[in-house]
Amino acid sequence: MSIHFWGATDEVTGSMTFLDLPEGKILIDCGLAQGTPEVEKINDIPLPFSPKEISAVIITHAHLDHSGYLPRLVKKGFRGHIYCTPPTAKLMRIILLDSAKLNEEGFYEEEDVVKTLQMVKTHEWGEKFDLLGAWASFFPAGHILGASSVLIKVAGKRIIFSGDLGRTDDPILPPLIPCPEADVVVMESTYGGKTRSGNMEKELHSFLVTVAREQRVGIIASFAVARGQTLLTLIHEFYKRHPEEKIRVVMDSPMMKEANKVYQQYAHLTNLKEEVFEALDNIDAIDFQKEWLSLRKKSGPLIILSSSGMLSGGRIARHLYNWRDDNKAILFLPGYQGKGTPGRSMLEGNKQLLGPDGDVFEWTGEVWSSEAFSSHADQNDLLNWVSANNAHSQIYLLHGEARSKIAFKEKLTEKGSEKVEIPIRGSVFNL
Repeated sequence: MSIHFWGATDEVTGSMTFLDLPEGKILIDCGLAQGTPEVEKINDIPLPFSPKEISAVIITHAHLDHSGYLPRLVKKGFRGHIYCTPPTAKLMRIILLDSAKLNEEGFYEEEDVVKTLQMVKTHEWGEKFDLLGAWASFFPAGHILGASSVLIKVAGKRIIFSGDLGRTDDPILPPLIPCPEADVVVMESTYGGKTRSGNMEKELHSFLVTVAREQRVGIIASFAVARGQTLLTLIHEFYKRHPEEKIRVVMDSPMMKEANKVYQQYAHLTNLKEEVFEALDNIDAIDFQKEWLSLRKKSGPLIILSSSGMLSGGRIARHLYNWRDDNKAILFLPGYQGKGTPGRSMLEGNKQLLGPDGDVFEWTGEVWSSEAFSSHADQNDLLNWVSANNAHSQIYLLHGEARSKIAFKEKLTEKGSEKVEIPIRGSVFNL
């Protein structure tokens, strides 16, 4: 029995870890690498096992860097079951169908996504299910709707995969519960070297008030799933408390619109059941070209919420291009901007972007940013999650830039963790 580390080792994204059991191979998460110029090369690296050899896949949550390789796996011969929670299945459908449109010809197509979705089996949190002579169970991880950590018990060993962990003070999702006791813990460390700074609501409110009072155009770059729903809910709640500041807010993201429906369906899994449902109802959304043509003639005050969150695609390009010469316009980047992304480049002072037709243009407006909006656990959250029950566990760190993993390993060691490893792609450990 062994564990093979593959994705999210040398990179932050593209999560893939193989559990090689006596009765077969399980893949925990099956994500695409994202965000850097080398992603196509990374995603084309042959897997250490043939997809036909893999018996099952467990998906911790729907984000593309955890689920986006699934249709490729199916295209290459995987025929087992894919296990996740019900909200993850719904969000994964939206994300994978969108990904099929964006992928280069041949990587995978919509028909591969359709086949993939037919192989999904869902389980609620806390429900045990049999898996290759083992049993597994999901438990809440925060981060986004339906996101889970997974406990696998096999041959007397308890193995936990954290997936992406959410923050303890998420405005929508319930706080993290401590990691149960386990022999092995495989965990993310995206913010392993950072303690979160800033205040999400204060920084958003400052942006909303500035746009309203100074009659400006504000463009918010958001991820379509999770970040978008959080922003829409917080904006709605602010305007309820301060109706005198309310201005027009337009959403321009078909994917976000679909994700809103899932968040409404599962609003009972959030901290703010009624507020989330109400906030995501009757959104002023751009659905047709004529609505966009009408919008682009407008002056402020106006707020536009569009994807993608790191400016690496999506409809946001047309808004930035449209208001490129308005030096009063504000681009708001709430959350982490990955290395090599246009969003990170903007923060570093390079204001050149690609327009909707591929033309290079210069953004002359302001750029506001905030690290307060990350949906990831920070260093303190991560420490509290794993340290409660697992000082003597074997811990493996994934999903972080090298400095984050090293910093978090040092913190864990200070806290008394005796066995902490940072795997590289291809590392194999016997269990």
